[in-house]
Amino acid sequence: MQWERAWLARREVRWRRGTEVVECFRFADGYVATVEYTDRDVTWQLTAGPVPLAGALFTVALYTQHDVTPQIDPDGRMFTAIGDDGPRQVFTETPDEPVEYVYVDAFRTLEEFPDCIDTAPLEQTFKRLSYSPRRELRFG
Repeated sequence: MQWERAWLARREVRWRRGTEVVECFRFADGYVATVEYTDRDVTWQLTAGPVPLAGALFTVALYTQHDVTPQIDPDGRMFTAIGDDGPRQVFTETPDEPVEYVYVDAFRTLEEFPDCIDTAPLEQTFKRLSYSPRRELRFG
């Protein structure tokens, strides 16, 4: 079963696959991504807290495209390991399986994502959620 975008508004987006829902929404100074299992009344966070929009969408893509969740380093920063076969969780490093560590908070645009992430399904979402109308000051 494929993930489908079910909702896109100015401050939130939602994807659905059966009874599983991934949501990304504006919270405080950033965005939070969550996963909900509607048949079990369970919700958990993909992000460790508010992160920049690109970072939140990166965590969504990790989960929806590769079934991987970010890990947390000792300083509380979210990261994932990327090997030759794509993103994965790594608990011990082995010389025969080299990986590159990528930090979620390093991303500001979709173009910065590693090649293993398909950004095409995220482009409209990024544009919509990052859009902020210009406000002009009135004189007088």
